[in-house]
Amino acid sequence: MKLEIAMNNEQGLTLVELITTMAIVLILASTAIPNFSNWRTNYQIRSESNRVHMNLRVARMTAIKNNNDVVVTFLPASHTYSILDDTNNNGTADTGETLKSVVLENHVRFGFNGPSITDMDNNTVTETVKMGPSDIVTFDARGQASVSGVLFLIHEDDLAVGNYRLRGISIIQATGAAELWEYRAGLSPIPWE
Repeated sequence: MKLEIAMNNEQGLTLVELITTMAIVLILASTAIPNFSNWRTNYQIRSESNRVHMNLRVARMTAIKNNNDVVVTFLPASHTYSILDDTNNNGTADTGETLKSVVLENHVRFGFNGPSITDMDNNTVTETVKMGPSDIVTFDARGQASVSGVLFLIHEDDLAVGNYRLRGISIIQATGAAELWEYRAGLSPIPWE
C-alpha cells in the first residue's frame, strides 16, 4: 500500500487566519499600551525630579569648591530655575559669571493638587515653591543655604487628578542638604518617604 500525501501548492494566509492574527495582536497591544504609558509617566517624573535634586546638590558643591555664593532662583510660573555661580557674592549676574537657566522637561511642572498639602515637616503648604520670603536660595562657601525651603514637582498628566506621582525636594538651611521625597498618601505621620 502506498501512502499518498496530497500536496497543496497554495501559499499565504487565508482571510480568516489574517483576521484572527490581527485580533490577537490588537488584544495584546490594548493591554500593553496603558502599562507603557504609565511606565513612561513614572519615568518622566522620576527623571526630572532627580535632575532638579542633582542640580541643587551640584550648586551647593560648587559654592564650597569655588569659595563663593551660588544663587538658585526658581520661577514657578514659567517652570524654570536658574543657577548663578556668583563669584563676587553680590547676588546678581555680572560679566564673567556663569548663569545656567533650566527649563523643566518631560511634562513635569512645579505644582501639586489640592488646596493644600503638608510638607515634610507636616506643615500646611500652599505654594509650589517656598524658599523663605522669596523663591531664591543661596548656597554659601560653607555649603549652608540662606533659607530652608521646599518645592513640589508633578507630572502634567496628574494636574487636577491627584498627587499620585508627586515629588518634593526640601532644603535644610543649616547644612544646605537637598533631600528628594516621594508623596505617599496615607503614610503617617507625614505622607512623604
